[in-house]
Amino acid sequence: MDLDLIWDQTVKNVSKLYSDDKEAMLVRMIGSQVKISITGNILTFAFTSQYASTLFPEYLSAFFKEIKKQTGLSSLSISMLPPGMQPPSAPPAQPAQAPSATQPGNGYYNIGRTSVNGKSLQPGYTDPSIYSAQQPAGVTPIQPGMRIPIAQTQRGAATYVQQAAMQPAKSVMPKFMRDEHVNPEKTFDNYVTDPENELIVAIAKQIAADPGSPSYNPFYIYGGSGLGKTHLLFAIANQIKQTHPEKSVLYTRAEEFIHNYVQSMATRNSYDPQQINFQELFTSQDVFIVDDIQNFIKGEKARDTFFEIIASFIEKPNSQLILASDVPPGYLKGFNQRLTSRFGSGVCREIVPPSSETRTAIAISKCREFHVELDDKIIQYIATHIRSNVREIEGAIKTLKSHIMAYKEITYDEAVKTLNSLVNTTNQTTTVDSVKERVAQEFKVTVAEMESALRKKNISNARSLAMTLANTLIPSLSLNDLGRAFNKDHSSVHQAIKRTRARIATEPEYANLFQSLVNSLKKE
Repeated sequence: MDLDLIWDQTVKNVSKLYSDDKEAMLVRMIGSQVKISITGNILTFAFTSQYASTLFPEYLSAFFKEIKKQTGLSSLSISMLPPGMQPPSAPPAQPAQAPSATQPGNGYYNIGRTSVNGKSLQPGYTDPSIYSAQQPAGVTPIQPGMRIPIAQTQRGAATYVQQAAMQPAKSVMPKFMRDEHVNPEKTFDNYVTDPENELIVAIAKQIAADPGSPSYNPFYIYGGSGLGKTHLLFAIANQIKQTHPEKSVLYTRAEEFIHNYVQSMATRNSYDPQQINFQELFTSQDVFIVDDIQNFIKGEKARDTFFEIIASFIEKPNSQLILASDVPPGYLKGFNQRLTSRFGSGVCREIVPPSSETRTAIAISKCREFHVELDDKIIQYIATHIRSNVREIEGAIKTLKSHIMAYKEITYDEAVKTLNSLVNTTNQTTTVDSVKERVAQEFKVTVAEMESALRKKNISNARSLAMTLANTLIPSLSLNDLGRAFNKDHSSVHQAIKRTRARIATEPEYANLFQSLVNSLKKE
């Protein structure tokens, strides 16, 4: 009899009893930290963590019933061992007489523990602050050391152990896992994709269809603020929940992780399941999504814990790790180089700013989302002048909606005036042309040569540096926009900027030149 296979099947079957995804996830998490053995007529549960042993009695009845079904053994007693203790290798001597209040026997639940974390067990092996089960009327309380028959009466009333085991366990889950952080409205259907981002969206859809595939693990996306990274993460999570309901999905932002970690440390001596094995709450997930990981610079201790979780999660088979940041892995501050190289060992893709056509499509999509009717001329103005990110386009449309709600309509001139502070075109003094002219002067080449296909070293260097300066000083420009300005495609611009930034990072003299040009262009 292969007890490991029996237990795996038992956990799967019991988790299916719960329609709530988080409830089923908790059952699977507990099951992964439990081992069973059968010696004689005693079924023993051994725990690999305090967390599992604390929550297990909530589900005891369901597990016990399923194991009897899987093994075909109807006459079993139960014993539970403290975390770390191994079950006996040989069956204990069986008494000849009938079971009594102090001897193990068939169909009895043996409570062998009297405390948890130094806290005396309450009747029914519960703690009112942790478990939601209430003692049924007319049932004798269970005291430590007692054995209670695990059977239902003729009237269908269950013992206190069974009642507690069948109660929902939502109250024992940490709050940050009970709360839903994924916006269900953010899906692939309403994600407006720029042609340059089609590949990254295709990869995201593949991950949602087959989470845990080694071909796309880990999945690291990066790009400027407001370019739709979070929408894409939500779309992946929502798709997995829809097509793979058996998978547990946890989304968190770096700031939320740090907050939960601080809370964990602040009350680590209390009897709270959130504080027991904090890391296991994350490593037990099937899909772990972390947003804005560049913000781990704010919490050193939390960052170290995050490193340990990620290191364990990457090695876990059939699990999916998804990370998002404003910067590429190599630019993460405070991160272990070995870890950032692991991020890059999976699929690492950049989300680029939307082109003019895509910004127009986004503006139209947002108008539909917010139930706003705007003249085509106003939409074109938004797409033309708000180029840095999607979030600002959304803010512009919300701003115009508030005007329409107050005055019933809005003209083009009123829209321009309303968006003046948001667009702030008067402060956008640095242009691609001014960058080209300044670099051409520095390298003693002509602007026409920089815009040509010539590959002479000094011209190529000038062109690459001009692209990098424009990318730095004019964040509203997409790589497509830069490509058109220099008669290059998106890929060539990307490689030129990447090559130039590498030189800046490794050559102090070149870095000084770059900074000098930045300062002079800002003053112009």
